[in-house]
Amino acid sequence: MKKWFLAVIAILAFFFIPAVADAAEHSSDTMILDWSTNKVWLDKGNLCVRGTFYNKRSDLTITKLDDMSMRITFTKADGTKEVFTGKPQKLPMLKIPAGGSKAVTLNFGPYDGTWSSWNTEEEYDFSYIPGSRW
Repeated sequence: MKKWFLAVIAILAFFFIPAVADAAEHSSDTMILDWSTNKVWLDKGNLCVRGTFYNKRSDLTITKLDDMSMRITFTKADGTKEVFTGKPQKLPMLKIPAGGSKAVTLNFGPYDGTWSSWNTEEEYDFSYIPGSRW
C-alpha cells in the first residue's frame, strides 16, 4: 500500500511541478507593461515620483521589475528646461496579475531644484510568466 501511495505522489509531482516552476521571461515591451507618471515632488531633498504600472496582457503575470531609468524634463518658472536622468535608489516589489495594475513610489535620491511643470520618459525591463495563474 505504501509503495502505491509513493508511486502516485511521484506521478503527480512529475506532471504538476513543471507547470508551477516555469522560468520567467524578460522583456522591455511597453505593449505588455505600461507606466504612467502621476506626480513628481521633493521629499526632504529627495526627488520622488509616483506612478502606476499597467499590465496590458490578459495571459501573463508580471513578476518583477528588473531595471528602470527615468528622464524627467523640468520646465522652470522662467521657461528654461532642465533634464534629470536617474535610476530609483531601490526597485519596488512588482507582482501584477493579468490585466491588473499597481501604483508605486520611486525615490531617485537627492535633487536640488524647483520647477513649474514636468514631463517623464522611462525605460524599464521586467520579468513575467506566461499564463495568468496568480
